[in-house]
Amino acid sequence: MTHMTSTMQQPDKDAYTALKPGGAELVEHYAPLHPRGPDEDNVHRKVSALDEKKAEFEQILIKAEQNPEYAEIVRNATRPEDIPNDTWGAMVFIVVEDFPDLRAGRAVIEGKVRTFFVLFMWIGNLFIQGILLFFIAKLLMLPEIHDAQNLYKKYHEDSFAGGIFDPHLFESMSHLEKKHLCGMALSQYAFVRVIIFLWVATNMCEVRDNYRMMIASCGLPNLPDGTDTRLMVRDLHEREGGGEYCVICLNWKGKLGLLFLVFIPKYFIAIVLTFTGCLWLASAESIGDLILNSLALAFVTRVDELMATAFFPYKLQEDIATLSIMLPTDPDELNGDDQTNMINRTWAYVKCTSMMLVTLLIVEVIISLQPIIPNYADDVATPCVAFLQKQVPWCSPWQKDCFPTS
Repeated sequence: MTHMTSTMQQPDKDAYTALKPGGAELVEHYAPLHPRGPDEDNVHRKVSALDEKKAEFEQILIKAEQNPEYAEIVRNATRPEDIPNDTWGAMVFIVVEDFPDLRAGRAVIEGKVRTFFVLFMWIGNLFIQGILLFFIAKLLMLPEIHDAQNLYKKYHEDSFAGGIFDPHLFESMSHLEKKHLCGMALSQYAFVRVIIFLWVATNMCEVRDNYRMMIASCGLPNLPDGTDTRLMVRDLHEREGGGEYCVICLNWKGKLGLLFLVFIPKYFIAIVLTFTGCLWLASAESIGDLILNSLALAFVTRVDELMATAFFPYKLQEDIATLSIMLPTDPDELNGDDQTNMINRTWAYVKCTSMMLVTLLIVEVIISLQPIIPNYADDVATPCVAFLQKQVPWCSPWQKDCFPTS
């Protein structure tokens, strides 16, 4: 019995090390009580490799916390900026989490597969939105512009004499022609302005969120020299507003990666969508088409979220949901008095008002400079007023003798 006990206490050279539940110390080596086969050896080697990585990271973390610069970054990371749970958010995740591991040669199989998958979905998202924009312009917008120009040309040919509008000639037009002309989006300036305003506002929200994320990412402290890139992301779930993946600092490669793979493409898509959508809406031949077109455009803006919801693994969606950018504490908020904080809040209203004014300005510029009907003289609305006033039901709701059978 004594001999057996001493044998069990001897460390085996094939034994592996593991973290204690606390994660900061290593347990001592131990030996198996029975011989292992080849399959078991492979499993233990894999487990050992993972435990060694964890142990190595714990040692790196302890060392980094002794660096005053890095410790200050961790201590000041208090202002969270959430990352959207979509294709773009997934790209942010692999830029800050997986790309550094790939460059350092320490990526595990999960990280490699996740990187390939997210890049594939990111390219697919760009391709789908690009295809939608191309065919909306080619198959929908351009034909509607063509029809609107033909309609306006015929209106001038049939209703004008010597360059002057003739009401009698207008009345001689067929009912269908007058209906199409008066239902044209450009003939209803107030209504088309409202629809275009809502569409531009939708894209301004996207631009605003993208700008906030870009400023937050570029405003993160730089990763201190000589610090492991894995320390750019920390688990701060115990901190208010924190989560499992909190980006507290970035190196210049991470910031450039986010800039060229996330923020610039999002700006480009939002701008192209805005102006293409505005032209398509303004070229609508009827109010019904105007409403349906606006709903179709809203669907295009949801492609990135739809792909994430439909095709991302649940674990990846959970990881993105817990991903956030933790900005340093704002010195003005930390040291400012009530008067200063009130002024800052007031400026927020001024900024939002400026954003609305910019949106209104974009709408007016698009309406004024629209290429749908060049040199549009706004001479359709006036004769259409009397026509549209007549387009009401002639049978009252409770009248029972409107449709005699004999």
